[in-house]
Amino acid sequence: MSKVVIIDDDMIIRRGLTRTIPWEQNGFTLAGSAGDGEEGLKLIDEVHPDVVVTDIRMPFMDGFQLTEAVKQQYPEIKIIMLTSFDEFELAHRALKLKVFDYLLKPVDGKQLLDTVKRAQLELQYELEMKQKVIEGMPLLRQRFLEKIIKKSLPESEIRSHCEYLNLKLPPTANYSVILITADDYSYPEYQNRFGKEMLKYCILNVAEETMRANYGGLVFDSEDNEIVIIYYDNESQEQMEERAIHIAETIRVNVLTYLKTTVTVGIGFIYAHPQHICRSYREAKAALEFRHIIGTNRVLTFGDTGLAPTNPEEIILGGLEKELVLKVKLGLDKEAQDMLEQIKKRVIEYKFVSLAQVRLIAIQISLLLFKEMEEFIEKQENLTENRDTLNAYYHELERFPTIQDIFDSIRQLTVRFLNLANRQREIQTKSIVMKAMEFMEQHFATEGLSLQDVARVVHVSPTYLSILFKKERNITFSDYLLKVRMTAAIELLRMSDLKSYEIADKVGYSNPQYFSQCFRKYTGYSPSDYRSNA
Repeated sequence: MSKVVIIDDDMIIRRGLTRTIPWEQNGFTLAGSAGDGEEGLKLIDEVHPDVVVTDIRMPFMDGFQLTEAVKQQYPEIKIIMLTSFDEFELAHRALKLKVFDYLLKPVDGKQLLDTVKRAQLELQYELEMKQKVIEGMPLLRQRFLEKIIKKSLPESEIRSHCEYLNLKLPPTANYSVILITADDYSYPEYQNRFGKEMLKYCILNVAEETMRANYGGLVFDSEDNEIVIIYYDNESQEQMEERAIHIAETIRVNVLTYLKTTVTVGIGFIYAHPQHICRSYREAKAALEFRHIIGTNRVLTFGDTGLAPTNPEEIILGGLEKELVLKVKLGLDKEAQDMLEQIKKRVIEYKFVSLAQVRLIAIQISLLLFKEMEEFIEKQENLTENRDTLNAYYHELERFPTIQDIFDSIRQLTVRFLNLANRQREIQTKSIVMKAMEFMEQHFATEGLSLQDVARVVHVSPTYLSILFKKERNITFSDYLLKVRMTAAIELLRMSDLKSYEIADKVGYSNPQYFSQCFRKYTGYSPSDYRSNA
């Protein structure tokens, strides 16, 4: 049961509130009473009540002083204030102290009991919410850590989130990101999701044990199938670089020894503020991508890529790179070129942009392009066999001396993928039209066969199917259906003795007169005249 404490210097009122209200029958335990604030505070320290009912005007320590002391030590306790004075100033102070309610004397027992019940319900709700927050804390931490490696956050936001989530990211330490990825993720034997997730979990444990032993940092499993270590220390940059490599090498060896599999580890540069963790993350990710060139089962630093650290003035594309990839995938030539021009313009607008930063952007865009176009690439074997592969593109980036050269290379890659997407779409378009034509030739006798019916079969919208017919066959859907039906009707008139109305029914017309009109319009003859001439 919830505990209630009553504090009032008026003994008659105190006795009345403790004896006349049926506390226990209503689910409460009266844990004690006190005649002043000091005595009441001692009682609260002893019994830890859920609800405190206190007078405002008392000797030694009044209700406001008592409330301040209680809120400081036990913020969850609900406080109900009683007073004989209906003064706005008193009510205002009570609200500022976040008391649960403010009641005027003389207090009706039922009113007080109802108020305590409401306080109990609110306390119960807050405890349930607190429990849910505790249960959801791992997810909240995960989301915050994902956020801090993806974008630069203000110092105030980092500090407040770390305090709330009980995370340690010292504001004065040096930071470096270490990324670990299993070399087996892409292998067929890891298509079973349980096997893949179990492998990630085991690698995560190895990383956590390594860091727990001697190093400061946060370890978590990112949504990109990577184990992320945010390593921090107060040592010099040189010492941290050595230690980061030692941490990475220890993890690599332990995974090989105990898990009998291999990992590749990427390490970003060291920065002197948690705001710059995202830069080190991007550099570690870029280092990981070079495993396709340098090899797997090893530790790679961003310095191995030949690129310089990220410029303090971060280039934020704001999702333009993803829009570019979408335009390319859809085969929208002009829109993709315009989007690329927007990206170039945004990069040039930065005052202190380095060639290394532009190379990183090119890598980022090329990775997105190759990933999204992977399905198309597999269908074009020559593209994977010649120099226009991702590895070749990386090597080319290193020799470009200007921003213009780099963007020209991105443009060439974009055009190549646009052509690939359009060729694939052309093949797909012809396939859709062929399927539609086959269906119409098989079901033309169905009365009321419509554009919507056929579109549903080939899984496109009626409008799009209509456009495809016009584009691919230079004929409208209705004209093609008429052609199929009239061709069948002509054949029946020539090769059978069926009546005109019977032929009409067999080619999808329930109204013989309408069939005759359509036939005359198509051939210039009525059905009977056509048969006679034939």
